[in-house]
Amino acid sequence: MNNAGAIYVEFEDHHGVVEALRNALVRRGFAVAPHGPGAISGRIMIPEKRRRLFFVLPPQQGWVAIFEDPRYFAERSLAQELARDLGTRAIWIEVSGNGVGWARGVYQGATVLEERYDEVETTFYGEYGVINFVYDIEVTPEELIADLGLPYDELHYEAIVAGELPATAGVPVHLAFER
Repeated sequence: MNNAGAIYVEFEDHHGVVEALRNALVRRGFAVAPHGPGAISGRIMIPEKRRRLFFVLPPQQGWVAIFEDPRYFAERSLAQELARDLGTRAIWIEVSGNGVGWARGVYQGATVLEERYDEVETTFYGEYGVINFVYDIEVTPEELIADLGLPYDELHYEAIVAGELPATAGVPVHLAFER
């Protein structure tokens, strides 16, 4: 996984995760919007985004995967919220291009089991904001993904738009929100 972020939710029903995701975004002041896949708003830093697009994939290996557009980030606090609201385990992962700079969190309900990240203010792809990468040479993202039995170690939002979703993945649900 490079230049990508994901949230994985240990849940057997992706429609339940879709509903929890919808509720979380509505609580933050977003409304469901009619935008199709790839209709990004131009902002990539999550706190500044007024339009948010997601693919929620059917469960594989007991995990529902959530990918957001653009591919670079997943939201730590959203992973925490989903774990709490669904009373289950959620994993947050963001990986930079080199695969050594990455961030992660493991949540069980309202409990933080593990987090490793540093908030760094920077210009990222021309946009100023906070990124969460920490350099970790002890564990790679692929090792964590394999250790936890997570699916899709190389998938991201844009790949799904481009038709690179494995046929065995099933039909993803696309969600769009705007505020």
